[in-house]
Amino acid sequence: MLRSSKELQVYRIHATGGEIGHLEDFYFDDREWDINYFVVDIGTWLHGKKVLMSPHAVTGVHEATKTIYTPFTIEQIRRSADVRSHRPVALQQPHDYYLYLGWPHYVGLSAINDSTRGSVSKISDRKRHEDSGRSIERSYDEHLRSSKVVSHYHIIAVDGEIGHFEDFIVDDQTWAIRYAIAVTGNWWSGKKVLLPAEWVLWISWEESNVYVGLRRERIATAPAFEPGQRLTHELELEIYNHYKHSRYSNQRRAVG
Repeated sequence: MLRSSKELQVYRIHATGGEIGHLEDFYFDDREWDINYFVVDIGTWLHGKKVLMSPHAVTGVHEATKTIYTPFTIEQIRRSADVRSHRPVALQQPHDYYLYLGWPHYVGLSAINDSTRGSVSKISDRKRHEDSGRSIERSYDEHLRSSKVVSHYHIIAVDGEIGHFEDFIVDDQTWAIRYAIAVTGNWWSGKKVLLPAEWVLWISWEESNVYVGLRRERIATAPAFEPGQRLTHELELEIYNHYKHSRYSNQRRAVG
């Protein structure tokens, strides 16, 4: 079934011995748009801890209870790889770290007010302290992306900028990202559309941009889509016909 990533990020993780934490983020490969890891928050308000879990270990997704089922015990999940063992390269950057935390998207750090700057300083100090006391070797992957971070990036078409990403549509059987939900910006129509992931050419964490092989008009005139709307077979056919792409193609397209 196709679901939005933001919808899934409130789902609880169910181990064989009961619930343990919730899904917080997806780490995906920007070449094939396959989800490599779930980021699972198993911490408490006193002690934060995030671990990585393979999506292919999921045995079921229950919409009514907002639950993702796994075959692992609570202890196995607690001993899973720490989130810092495999991190997107973008999370090395302060700007993207703020996006990950859900803070506003500022052009420069000087835009942060004094109270927020104090919080940033405390986080940085604590992070340096934790880093100095732990022996975990960090492995940054230039093709690994955080769905929470990329969902804030600007969209750059072949003829200029057009809006930004807001969310993603995930297939909970294959755990691949099928579409990005794009907001086209007020200077076009301000509507939301689905952009097939195969049209993305590359992602620049240095610029916080996503480059796509389409012209702005093609994106802006795509069928409208609203969060919470179910993807019917008819709507998908309309999208495929609009972008003139194959559902099963793994090749990046020429400019459209």
